[in-house]
Amino acid sequence: MKKLAVAFACAFVSTGMAQVGSYLGPGILSPGAGNIGERSGAPVDLRFFVDVSGVYDTGIQPFQVNSKGDLVSVNGLYGEQIDFGVYGVHTFKQAVLGLDFTGNVYHYDNDSTLDGTTENLTLGFTYQKSRRLVFDFRDVAGTSSLGYGSPGFYGVGTGAAGVVNQPTALLFDNRVYYLQSTVDVTFLESARTSFTVGGAGLLVRREASGLAGTNGYNGHGSIQHRLSKTRTIGVEYEYLYFEFPPAYGNSNSNIGQAFFADAIGRHWTYSIHAGAFETNAIGLQQVSLSPVIAALLGTSVGTQRFNRTDVYPNGQATLIGRLKNSSLTFGFGETVVPGNGVYLTSRQQSGSGSYSYTGIRKWNFGATAGYYKLASIGQGIPTYGQFSAGAGITYSLPYAMHIVARYDARHQDIDLAGYRRTGYRVTLGLAYSPGKVPLSLW
Repeated sequence: MKKLAVAFACAFVSTGMAQVGSYLGPGILSPGAGNIGERSGAPVDLRFFVDVSGVYDTGIQPFQVNSKGDLVSVNGLYGEQIDFGVYGVHTFKQAVLGLDFTGNVYHYDNDSTLDGTTENLTLGFTYQKSRRLVFDFRDVAGTSSLGYGSPGFYGVGTGAAGVVNQPTALLFDNRVYYLQSTVDVTFLESARTSFTVGGAGLLVRREASGLAGTNGYNGHGSIQHRLSKTRTIGVEYEYLYFEFPPAYGNSNSNIGQAFFADAIGRHWTYSIHAGAFETNAIGLQQVSLSPVIAALLGTSVGTQRFNRTDVYPNGQATLIGRLKNSSLTFGFGETVVPGNGVYLTSRQQSGSGSYSYTGIRKWNFGATAGYYKLASIGQGIPTYGQFSAGAGITYSLPYAMHIVARYDARHQDIDLAGYRRTGYRVTLGLAYSPGKVPLSLW
């Protein structure tokens, strides 16, 4: 499969076709199939897995208060979990399909009311209709009720481009459903210059009636020009619209930025995007009343409508290393996001790193870490921060069996409100997945 993917990417040499999946140049994350289904920086054959694990959870944060009005935190849950999924890349004559689907069903022996399921699908398809025209399709969909890392404990670092499954999407461990569909069309004007236009629609629904959902869409376009075999420059524009049923509020954002990407030697690529976004946000916020009005109404706080327009910096920087049997990724960024049901339109600052190793014999190892900070645009509430980290291993046994183990941790804080919560999850089990290389789940 690796040889087929390389041959397909280079097919333009003999047929005049462009490089499907890398036509935007090194360092630029292509839409569509992109790197979905890859492991350790390389495409793999479609592969399924199923495992049975023991699980231990602590620091679960339901959307619930106790009789004193304090937030409930649940610790010391233990039970069993069944995981299942399929991932990989398939290359056609003029197209590439990338798939990453994972799911689980978990049961807690000491509190079955918190039993649940998780499903997370990322599907990308790139089709080159002609030597100058490329279509990209990508869908991100799923449901989860646990907020460790991205929704679902596998699939972190697969390169899914979506605002609906960001790690900050779950402040509370409450059921959420999400969907985002993206379509892009790229016109290859020459071997060096290409134009991309596209759009996306998204929705998020949360089970708790006190948390806001999200409806949204965007339109975007970019121009890329390759200065050399490794260097690419360009400009991008994006329009974003969010609304938050059943809460009152919506926002419109315009994002403009320039970017530069290059390679460092044979194994490393980097890209830098820099610009700004302008956001007009409408919503409701709580305000303190004057002592006289408070005495009259019997309450010290009230609610008022806000309508504000702000301009903030926007950008990101990524560094990707594809080494023998492994990949290493670092990223930093700031942009506008639809929040997490409590925080609506917000500025998100983030930094993350991931490492994946798939050995030629028996071992696979993966680790991720990230920090995310949300600052609401207009609501007048304190900044929310989250740090998450995780690591997992698989070890191949005879008869397509594998030992699977993973550890995930999450810390949340809202400084001015005095809210601080730390939790972790541990799983250990046995998986079945036939294949020639070690099972790679992260």
